[in-house]
Amino acid sequence: MPNQSKSVFFLCVILFVNCKTEQSIHPQISSNLSITSNYENNPEIDEIIKPYAKGLDNVMNEIIGFNPKFIEKQKPSSILGNMMADAILYKSVKEGYTVDFCILNYGGIRSSLDSGNITLGEIFELMPFENQITVLKISNEIAQDLLIHILEKGGEPMSEKFQMLRDIPKNQLYYYIAINDYMANGGDGYGFLSKATQRWDTKIKIRDALIDYIKTHNPLPLSNDKREL
Repeated sequence: MPNQSKSVFFLCVILFVNCKTEQSIHPQISSNLSITSNYENNPEIDEIIKPYAKGLDNVMNEIIGFNPKFIEKQKPSSILGNMMADAILYKSVKEGYTVDFCILNYGGIRSSLDSGNITLGEIFELMPFENQITVLKISNEIAQDLLIHILEKGGEPMSEKFQMLRDIPKNQLYYYIAINDYMANGGDGYGFLSKATQRWDTKIKIRDALIDYIKTHNPLPLSNDKREL
């Protein structure tokens, strides 16, 4: 197995262990192991990984839905970005949060999605980070700052009902938006969101929201409407 592949595989083992909610598996390592460029030839690490390989494959190869066609991220909008934002909006509302629309950051989408059966492993590739959904209550003024920032960035993935941001009525005092915690914490130039009136950290991982959406929307609904501001 190539060195790079083994590194990815070892990472997947860690993810597999972290995803087990009913029972945690913690291999006991009796000595300190140095993971370096010579990792490929380290039989000690190979022995540690071996017992978990089959279980990992079974988990990551689980089919959770079906995608009608190949989709990838693009700017100013894309079918993939639309789907992901819709999934976050769906999950947020499903869990009881008041949300007008969802906005994600383009850079957070890490891969495309092939046509055909969707496996759990593909969703880990699409969203490898541990980011969670954050819901913010923002003022009309901050909503206008958000509109300008998205325009300056050339577009971001947005959910249905995003038009509320484009057509901001002066008499609407507040908006409820779902984003990821990276953006809520000021990442990718979203520092102005720190002025939000209220914040709810849902503890719902973006990846888990995607998995839930795909499992409950099969085949995967794809919207190719142009979501531009």
